[in-house]
Amino acid sequence: MDGATFLNVLAISISVFAVIASMWFGARQVQIARQANYMPALMDLLAEFRSAELHDQYIYVLGDLNRDHTPDGGLRGLSPHAKSAVYSVAYFFQTLAGLYALGVIDETAASMMARARITKVWEAIAPFVEREREFPDVDPNLLSLLQAYAAVSQQFNAPSNEELVWARWHERHSRFRHRLFGLRRH
Repeated sequence: MDGATFLNVLAISISVFAVIASMWFGARQVQIARQANYMPALMDLLAEFRSAELHDQYIYVLGDLNRDHTPDGGLRGLSPHAKSAVYSVAYFFQTLAGLYALGVIDETAASMMARARITKVWEAIAPFVEREREFPDVDPNLLSLLQAYAAVSQQFNAPSNEELVWARWHERHSRFRHRLFGLRRH
């Protein structure tokens, strides 16, 4: 191969690499921008998760809902207090499931926030939701994203929160040590 051919092949190779790299970086920027658009919703969700009212409603849904009410009337048959608690808790976790389904948060982040809670919530409200779906004026997919996420979360075998925190700590300190020792060698 003569010198001119070699330079042409090299120039084309560099150009192809540059196009591929540009496409990858562009796709990555789109993904970052999309996730940034969801950040306010995630922050609102986290603020709601910190509220004592949501936790009180969660305790009510798990502990007292099935004792105080029968699912015969569906969700519409609940007292105003019970209905408020069920809808607040159910739609909180459905929003979390939506962020997971859209790829805004990954499985580990979602499981850290919800862990077994989402499964317990679905088990507590499922008879009420299933009865409500039978009414002709109700969408048959009412809270189906929550139902699907509860099924997925039962199958997810995540490390414990403690294991996740220690893994992140180890990863960060390993990088720090690498940088520190890497700087000393130079």
